[in-house]
Amino acid sequence: MDKIEFYKDLFKIEDKESIKKFLLYNSSLVIAGVKPSATVTVNKMLKDLYKSWIEYGKDFLESINLSFINLREDDNALIILIYNNDILKTHIFKTENIEFLRKLGYEHNNNISYYVEYLKDRYEEFNCPHELGIFLGIPIDDVKSFMQCSYKKCLGCGYWKVYSNYEKAIEIFSIYDDVREKTMDKIVEGESIDSIVNNIIFSNYDNIKVCI
Repeated sequence: MDKIEFYKDLFKIEDKESIKKFLLYNSSLVIAGVKPSATVTVNKMLKDLYKSWIEYGKDFLESINLSFINLREDDNALIILIYNNDILKTHIFKTENIEFLRKLGYEHNNNISYYVEYLKDRYEEFNCPHELGIFLGIPIDDVKSFMQCSYKKCLGCGYWKVYSNYEKAIEIFSIYDDVREKTMDKIVEGESIDSIVNNIIFSNYDNIKVCI
């Protein structure tokens, strides 16, 4: 099933289950531990989706131990950053990442909440700042290349524009696809949400978890 058909079927079901499965699919890479965070757009034109987010979505994310922050909201959409607190903190505090962020005005702070709040401020000011890529687990060399030379020819495109270490990026893209496809299949098959979450968590992606 392609993504468009998946969403069409998803929004036909009961509101509470619909938002849970919507968030489950869109945060599956974070649940699996292969990405520190993910952005999710809640389209306000789909009024039932937005209402369900308000009523059920926040509690659902908390129930599966994920944190979130509203990066930006307007009349049309809400953009959310969903993240695993521990994995994001470990990733952000890598020497090369923290030094990069400090050059952009982020101050030293041991609390990851400071960094996501400051990202929100910059998101509102700059409309999706480049360092968002660091929070999403994109390799810093690719983030820098995209920032410094937008005309530089990339080696390939997938979940991000790849400027270096193409083979490794392709390996990661393949695992991302695998997680998302398996999650979609289990949702379509009617497997319980708790079971899907557990299957994602205990999938063996350790080689990527230490490489993001």
